Amino acid sequence: MNLTLRQLRAFAAVAETGSFTTAAGQLHLTQSALSVLVRELEREMGVQLLDRNTRRVQLSEAGREFLPSVHRLLGDLTSAVAGVTDLRDKKKGLLRLAAPQLMACTLMPRVIAAYREAYPDVDVRLADTLPEHLLLGVAAGDVELAVGQDVAVDAAAIERRTLFRDRHWLICPPGHAFAKRRKVRWHELGPYTFIAPTRDFRQRVLPELGAEERAFLMRPGTQEVSYMTTALGMVASGLGLTVCPTYSASLVRAHGLQMVRLESPDFHREVCVYSAARRSLSPAAASFVGILEQFATAQPKA
Repeated sequence: MNLTLRQLRAFAAVAETGSFTTAAGQLHLTQSALSVLVRELEREMGVQLLDRNTRRVQLSEAGREFLPSVHRLLGDLTSAVAGVTDLRDKKKGLLRLAAPQLMACTLMPRVIAAYREAYPDVDVRLADTLPEHLLLGVAAGDVELAVGQDVAVDAAAIERRTLFRDRHWLICPPGHAFAKRRKVRWHELGPYTFIAPTRDFRQRVLPELGAEERAFLMRPGTQEVSYMTTALGMVASGLGLTVCPTYSASLVRAHGLQMVRLESPDFHREVCVYSAARRSLSPAAASFVGILEQFATAQPKA
């Protein structure tokens, strides 16, 4: 059996109006085209659905039995199409994101606020995580997007898109000797305790440093923490110096600390958005990436 939506809509319109002429006008069809659709439906069903005479059209017994099912089917289709349209237009939906803890408390709230202003009916859920666990949610399907600094990916499973390149700055207390400096070089950090802000920081920065700076980072006095907020708290208490990316400036200011340009060498990291490879983004996720890219464009040049 090969029924079509046009046939079902034609039958329902005639049944509701009791007239081929009126139904044809509602459906913007000619009366002959409408009649053909109804006859085709009856032929497919193998029963007569409408009793016709010169004055009026009435449902047959089979037609009365069939009409409620047609109404349910057409109503369900209308609801389904409306639901998909709402998703397309970001009038509803759920978007799950992941970001490392530092980004989750600095950059991401601003991006999410801008997104919710544009699409208030999309529910955005943010999971903060350790940097080394960033991609686990994407791989497991628990989140659609992950946003964070560059990490190695399996290109067959994870797609990576670079948003912007961000400089790392030296962080020190306002009374420190470096606080009033316009820039500081790595080799000048030698006399001070360094607080590595993440567990993988040293392995990432070491290849970019000279022998003297590498020795400085690898000495026993260097401390490693898992979270940037821990490093900032330690710096605020005079326990050492750390570094952090530009986008964390609001958090640095909240701790009453200073950001000083750190160079020779400069240390940058890319900020990327990650999603499952070979899987199209939902409309909500695609529009979120668009707003992320707007923020990336507005970032100060490193």
